Amino acid sequence: MKMIESEKDELSNEEDNTLEKDGEKQALKQKSKNDENKTNKFNGNNNTQNTSLIIASIIIFILILIISIIYIFLSINISPLKEKIKFNLRKNLLKTKYNNIININNNNNNSKSTSEKQKIVLTYEKNVTIIDDIKNIIQNQTEEINEKNKTKEKIGIAFIYSTLYSNGIARFITVTSKNLLKTGKYNIYFFTEKPYYKEFAYEPEIKRYYAHNNYTMMRNISKYEKIDIVVLQNVLSTSVVNFHHELGQKVICTFHGVFMSLMYDNNLESYKNWEQFDSCDSFIFIASDDYYFYNHFGFKNAIFIPNLYTFEPSEIKNSNLTNHNIVILGRLNDFIKGVRYAVEAMEYIVKEVPDATLNLVSSDYRVEFLKNLTRDLNLTNNIIFKPNTYNLSELFWNSSIHMYTSLSEAFPMALNEGKAHGMPLVGFKVPYSEPYKEGFIGVDIFDVKGLARETIKLLKDYDYRKKKGLEAKKSLDMFKNNETVEIWGRLCDSLLSKDRDDYRKLQNEMEKKYYDEIKAREHLESQYNILLKQKLNLTCHSFDNFTDINYLRHIKKCNLSNTFNDNNNTRRNI
Repeated sequence: MKMIESEKDELSNEEDNTLEKDGEKQALKQKSKNDENKTNKFNGNNNTQNTSLIIASIIIFILILIISIIYIFLSINISPLKEKIKFNLRKNLLKTKYNNIININNNNNNSKSTSEKQKIVLTYEKNVTIIDDIKNIIQNQTEEINEKNKTKEKIGIAFIYSTLYSNGIARFITVTSKNLLKTGKYNIYFFTEKPYYKEFAYEPEIKRYYAHNNYTMMRNISKYEKIDIVVLQNVLSTSVVNFHHELGQKVICTFHGVFMSLMYDNNLESYKNWEQFDSCDSFIFIASDDYYFYNHFGFKNAIFIPNLYTFEPSEIKNSNLTNHNIVILGRLNDFIKGVRYAVEAMEYIVKEVPDATLNLVSSDYRVEFLKNLTRDLNLTNNIIFKPNTYNLSELFWNSSIHMYTSLSEAFPMALNEGKAHGMPLVGFKVPYSEPYKEGFIGVDIFDVKGLARETIKLLKDYDYRKKKGLEAKKSLDMFKNNETVEIWGRLCDSLLSKDRDDYRKLQNEMEKKYYDEIKAREHLESQYNILLKQKLNLTCHSFDNFTDINYLRHIKKCNLSNTFNDNNNTRRNI
């Protein structure tokens, strides 16, 4: 019995051991299964996290790329300092995102492959490279724009003249200043006398000081106004030029006449002191044929720049040219304007066209000798004296012919104003003046009958005067206001530049573009021969300090052909 019980006990113990071992196996299996589930879950989370990180990186890259492209278009108006700050912020933001990715990667280092880590690093480096490239592009664009515009500090230009009242120089000042202001690069100042008549209008942005010839006041004003350049009108005085140089200002001298006019006014003495021309930093003349003179006498700083047009031709409607009204604008009491020859021509014109009317419009319209001449020729019903008007368009629209009887001109603005309104022009030939070279019906100076003949032809044929009016307007294509303003801009920049070669380059460009020496000689000699026929009381002048130069030698004992010798050692080499 005892043996049986002991055997039972042993069997019972063996079963218990077996069950215990089975339990341990099952526990191990369950633990292994739990561990496997945990591992799968952990790996699944890691895979999801890796995919999210890659997607996030791609989204970040796309967003940064889009923002950067948009920023390129907006960057023109953003200063370089703001550009630098914004790009650094973007770069730092990207670095932060990258560091977060790296931290996550380090925490899960065992579950992330080398290739995945490399992808994240490459994505970051690619983003940073693109940002740096865009930064460089925008910086270069900003530098180019700033270099072109240079609008941080405007150039101060002062026009100095006695008045803005009704003459060509006043018109030049107001028109030129208006067009320069449009560029946004300049501050304009006027130094004039106090107005005593109605003047040409000028832009409200212009500062005007009543300081003409008041040098103490000019000096004080220059202490608080930034004036870089002064523009003097027909001032041929080295002392005036030197005064402005002492104030640190560049000086532009403008000559509104033409050398040929000296044959008429006998005023050669004003050109005796030649150094006054070269004392100016720039000496502007407005008739290209005058290169013939300035080159000969060796003026280093002379340059041709045409006057700006008062009207933009494309914006002005044409006169209908349906009446028989003739108009003349300009000074009546000036011999050089030759108005008396227009009055004399009307004696012949009214015989063919009885209703023809000549309107003499001028600030000095009360000229007695012209009124007496009108009465003597019985033309009081055909010639009307009118005061000056500032509504030029209305005047031209009510006229059909613009007559110009000047004996000499440089660059008459009134002539171009008539052209802009599509009016035919007739008058005396002034071949060395630009506006006369195209779109003008000309006869020899003093040829009154020829002037009457061409005017009658225009009055009797509407189609002919319309054709000639269109040709006159078309001739204004010779010059463009925007091109002339650009020349002024280059002129001012070159004067303020340390490199004088920029000015020489501009001089040579203008000479090559507009000057024809052969034609210039022909123009001068033809005018000289006409003067000889008229036997005017013109006098030869000689200068002791120019013994090697034969100057303007006209009248019997003088010889123009020897006046300009190309071998003369004073001629400027271009």
